[in-house]
Amino acid sequence: MAVRLITIDVDGTLLSSGQTVPKDNIKAIQEAMSQGSKIVIASGRPLSGIMPWLKIIGVPIADDQFVIAFNGGVVQTTSGKLLEKNQITYQDYEQLQAFADQQQAYFQVESLDGSHTIANKIPKEAQMENYLINADLQIHKKMPEQIEFIKPMINGSKDELDRIIKLVPTEISRNFNVVRGAWYNLEFMSKKASKGNALHMLSHHLGIENTQTMAIGDQQNDLSMFSQAHYAIAMGNADDAIKNQADFTTKSNDEAGVALAIRKFALAKS
Repeated sequence: MAVRLITIDVDGTLLSSGQTVPKDNIKAIQEAMSQGSKIVIASGRPLSGIMPWLKIIGVPIADDQFVIAFNGGVVQTTSGKLLEKNQITYQDYEQLQAFADQQQAYFQVESLDGSHTIANKIPKEAQMENYLINADLQIHKKMPEQIEFIKPMINGSKDELDRIIKLVPTEISRNFNVVRGAWYNLEFMSKKASKGNALHMLSHHLGIENTQTMAIGDQQNDLSMFSQAHYAIAMGNADDAIKNQADFTTKSNDEAGVALAIRKFALAKS
């Protein structure tokens, strides 16, 4: 049966380590679209951080094309219309901010209108995060209660986050999806927010059967997609823990692994 829905992670998957899209990835994606497959970018980034790559790979900006943003916190059309939004409460934020403060860690919240923090010192990892997602960072004396708390996170070095993730209290891990979206961030999402839940919702919205879905990724936050997609594809540059959860391991992001996966499972199955 033809693959009609292909969800693709961005960093470490679609993009090379040099933050470019390999030409062979673009070609394979466009071949899949020409055969009727929906290409859905599934990223921790907001739409503003996904948009440049949509244009490069040729996904139209339209009401019938979709993205999974904020690691499943938001599902929307490429033209910006919201289908689903999952966020935490202000009281949830206060609990997470207190935990970050206990760890003497930097904490920010990503929302539809940019990033927000009450920190005075912005670490290089947070600066990199906000640059990559194309978001303005707003610094507050007190976090406004009215913002949309979609993607709260701690930013820091790999060693710092390796230490902190071991100290996350049971109450927090029970009430939030705690995932590493990248080596430099530790995210605390609504329990409803995951790439996998978003893929399930979107496939139902489009009337696409599970047997017609495929997901490609390289990080822990892609595993929920793997559990929902019929074909779960890990990148060659992924950790073994990710590869062990996949149906197939393709080449690395520097070797156009996305193109290989699409040709093997989507184009060949058409």
